Amino acid sequence: MAKDVITKPLVELNKPKKSCKDICAEFELVINSLDCLSDCYFSIVDATGKIVFISKEFEKFDGYKTSDILGRNVLDVYNLGEQNSVHMIAIHERRIMKNTLLRYSAANGKIVELIMDIYPVFSEQEVIGSVAISRDTSKIKELTDKLSQLQKALYHQMQKTNNNGTQFCFDDIIGSGERLQRVINNAKKMASSESRIMILGETGTGKELFAQSIHNFSSRAAEPFIAVNCSAIPDTLLESILFGTTKGAFTGAMDKAGLFEEAKNGTLFLDELNSMSIVLQAKLLRALETNRIRRVGGNKEIPVNPRIISAMNIDPIEAIETEKLRSDFYYRLAVVTLDIPPLRDRKEDITTLSWCYIKKYNKILGRKIDKISDEVVQMMESYNWSGNVRELSHCIEHAMNIIDPNDTSLQARHLPPFLQDKTLKKNIPPINVSKFNDYKQMMQQVEKDILTEALKRNNGNINQTAKEFNLSRQCLHYKLKRLDIDVQHEIHIE
Repeated sequence: MAKDVITKPLVELNKPKKSCKDICAEFELVINSLDCLSDCYFSIVDATGKIVFISKEFEKFDGYKTSDILGRNVLDVYNLGEQNSVHMIAIHERRIMKNTLLRYSAANGKIVELIMDIYPVFSEQEVIGSVAISRDTSKIKELTDKLSQLQKALYHQMQKTNNNGTQFCFDDIIGSGERLQRVINNAKKMASSESRIMILGETGTGKELFAQSIHNFSSRAAEPFIAVNCSAIPDTLLESILFGTTKGAFTGAMDKAGLFEEAKNGTLFLDELNSMSIVLQAKLLRALETNRIRRVGGNKEIPVNPRIISAMNIDPIEAIETEKLRSDFYYRLAVVTLDIPPLRDRKEDITTLSWCYIKKYNKILGRKIDKISDEVVQMMESYNWSGNVRELSHCIEHAMNIIDPNDTSLQARHLPPFLQDKTLKKNIPPINVSKFNDYKQMMQQVEKDILTEALKRNNGNINQTAKEFNLSRQCLHYKLKRLDIDVQHEIHIE
């Protein structure tokens, strides 16, 4: 943009006729007034190639003092032929040259590389000189090298942290409540043994997070962590995924290792185990008893040695009673059991988790939330959270998407409608119908109660209350007057 501002009047200069010296004086006044061009360097030559202006910054590239080269021909100073001088090419060919790389030897023998934009200067259709705007490629190279180094470092870090197939460790489990800390301590103890683990917990409590953390805390951490969701794969396909296939076992089958083999000496995590059919449970039970598997269509037994961690989102005793789970299969896998508490049973962690997600989306969405209103805390702690931590994460993500960029506080109006509806219904006191004479009077009282509660939540702030109900300030004032609500008196604003 700045280059266009400077060069356009030079390129299109047609009247009155000026000399290159006049234009140079005007040009110098312009560039000295623009701080935005601090990384650009300028040179101007007249039609014969004589240097009439050059930026002082060129001294550090060329080894020449500007006072020594002003007035000299650009071809003599830089030992260039006319076919190699970008200034002379622009003058002779009467054309603009952009993003041109110029490489030459400076007076001190140093090789200089510049990216240049060169503009011929016209006066009454006559070329009277040329202007070059140069940028030092060494800065570009320095930034490029730094970016490359950062990319390599990031890649190596990802390789380092994710080469076993995991993303999480115990440090990623958020919550300081006594109950959760007890579960974490028990999980760390389980990690030090080789016993099979059954993780129990509702959907969204973080069962795989615990499974990965146990793997990374164990002696098998350098080995692969392989996870499979048993509910997401059809039973006939799940068998071949777990045990592998032999060429010719069925149409298109090839010799391929299953997840038991791929896990090697690492961990195989079987999520939503209760979704696996009774028939496949029987086949898997034999593999667990012998530590050997047979690929589908094969007759050769293959020894395997992964540690099995499994997970269920329903009560295992109930699953056994309803014949969704074989009892012998369950007891073979549930040597030790880890029960993850639902979020509603550890309400002390809700605010901590919320802040974690707020900080995450502050960075991602460019928000600046640094406060959670007391009302929001109360609403979230009174909600049941049937989807547990995952539902809380989605709730905060929703709020952070609709928050105005200038907002600094998370308010009730930012929360998803379902959360507002369920918690507001709990907070509205029952109406004593008998004390009202008619329906209209009753509805006015209801409206008054709702507005009064909202004003209390917003500490009497009219703008925030109007915004919460999607009303104009004037409309809210009208309602307050009609319902005889005195903000200072009834809301008790100090």
